[in-house]
Amino acid sequence: MEKNKKNILILFLLLFMFSFDLVAQNKNVPVVKLFEKEYYKYDVKSRETIYSICKRFDVTEAEILSMNPFIVDGLKNGQTLMIPVKTSSDSTKEEITTKDKEILQTMVSAKKKSKKTINALADAPRITIILPFATTKSSGVNERFIEFYEGFLMAVDSLKSLGFSFEVQVLDSGEGTDEVKQAISTGKLKETDYCIGGANPEQIALLSEWAMKNRKILILPFSSRIPELENNHYLFQTNTPHSHMYDVLAEYYVNQIKTTNIVFLNGSTNEVDPETAFIPQIKSALIEKNIPFKIVDDDEELQNLFTAMENDVENTIFTAPLSINQTHGLVTRMVANMKTSPDKKITLMGYPEWQAMNKNYQKRLYELNTYIFSNFYADSQQNNVRDFQINFNRIFGKNILNIYPKYGMMGYDIATYFIPRMVFDKSELQESVPTIDPLQNKFKFSTKNPDHGYYNQLFYVIHYKPDNTVDVHPLK
Repeated sequence: MEKNKKNILILFLLLFMFSFDLVAQNKNVPVVKLFEKEYYKYDVKSRETIYSICKRFDVTEAEILSMNPFIVDGLKNGQTLMIPVKTSSDSTKEEITTKDKEILQTMVSAKKKSKKTINALADAPRITIILPFATTKSSGVNERFIEFYEGFLMAVDSLKSLGFSFEVQVLDSGEGTDEVKQAISTGKLKETDYCIGGANPEQIALLSEWAMKNRKILILPFSSRIPELENNHYLFQTNTPHSHMYDVLAEYYVNQIKTTNIVFLNGSTNEVDPETAFIPQIKSALIEKNIPFKIVDDDEELQNLFTAMENDVENTIFTAPLSINQTHGLVTRMVANMKTSPDKKITLMGYPEWQAMNKNYQKRLYELNTYIFSNFYADSQQNNVRDFQINFNRIFGKNILNIYPKYGMMGYDIATYFIPRMVFDKSELQESVPTIDPLQNKFKFSTKNPDHGYYNQLFYVIHYKPDNTVDVHPLK
C-alpha cells in the first residue's frame, strides 16, 4: 500500500513537472483574447514544423489550422500564428477537426453564452469563405486574402458580442478551379447559406453556377466586372460597377467644374485598366453640354500644362491613370510649379489608388485641392477605424497592408453587413437588423431587373482641401 502511494506521488510530480515545463517554455509568448478565448500570438522560427508547434503548445494540428488557414501548404519563418491557450475547462466537444488538409475546412462557432441569442432555428446558419489562402505564384496576393480573413474574424467577435449565432466555414480555393470543383462535388458547400469567394473569373463562374442551382447567396468582393451578374439574382457584387460609377461621376463632376478652365493632361496609360474609360466619358459629357476644354501633352517641366492654365480662374486638371510612382512624380512637379506661379489656382482630379500614397506625397494632394473617387474610404480620425487598426495590430502582431483598399477592413465590413442578414433570413425575427458602423465601405444594393444580381451603387468623392481637411461626398 505504501509503495502504491509512493508511485502515485511520483506520477503526480512527473505530471506536475511536465505541466510546469509547458507553462515555462510558453511564458514569454504574448497572449491575446479573441472570441472570449485566449490565444498565444506566436512567431514561427526557422526550421519549426506544425508538429513541433503542436507538441510545444499541446494542441492539435486542426486547432492551429482552424485559426490560421494560410499555413495549409506549410509554415514560413516569421509567420504569426494564433494558437489556443489550453485550459482545464476545455471540452473535447468544442475542438475543431480537419478531415481534408488540401481543402481546409474549419468551423468557427459564434454563439454568445447568454439567453439572448439572435437565432430562432435549431441549426445555426453558415457562411463560407472560399479564397486562395495557400502560397500562390503571384507574390503577395494571398497575403491580401489572409488579411481579409483576419478582419472577418474580428467582425465575428463583434457580432457574437451582439448575440448572433452562426457558423463560419473556411475553404482554400487554390489558384485554379480544381479545389472549387472538389468543394462543390464533395458537398463541402452543402450546408452553406451565404458564400464569399471567387478570386478569379473562372472561380466566380463555378461558384455562380452553384449559387443559382442551390439558391444560395454568393458575395463577390474582389471584382467590379462580373458578367454572371446579368442573369443570376443570387449574386451580390460589393464593388460599384465602373459603368454605373462613371455615369454618376461624369454628371457630378461636370456640374462642379463647368465654369472652370478644364485641362486634360495626356500621359502614358495602361490600356487594360478599366479606369481608362473614365477620361473619355468626362470628355463626352463636356462636349454634350458645349463646355470647352483643352488637351496638352505631358512634359518633364509641365510647361505645356502651365501655359494652358489661366490666371484668376480655377484650373481643373484631369490626368490619365498613372502608377503610384508616376503619380508621386506628377504631384511633386505640380507643387513645385505652383510655387513659381502663385496666381494660378489648381484643382486636381485623381483616382482611387491615390489613397495608398506615401504620407509624404499625400500631403501634396491637399496643396493641389484634389478630388478622388472611390468605392472605399476609411477616415483614420474616426474612433472605430482607429480602434480597429490598434486591435488588428494587437491581435495579429502586424499593421494592415498599406494598399488600396484595406483588405482587413473589407473583410470586417462585409461580415458585419451580411452575417446579420443571413441570421435573420433563417430566423423568425424579421423586425430589424442590428448594425455595426462600417470602416471603409457602405453598402446600398440595387438591381436592374428581377433576374439581375445585386450591385453596390454607393461610392465616394473625396476632397482633399488646402486647409488640410477632407470632405467626403457619398454618391449613388
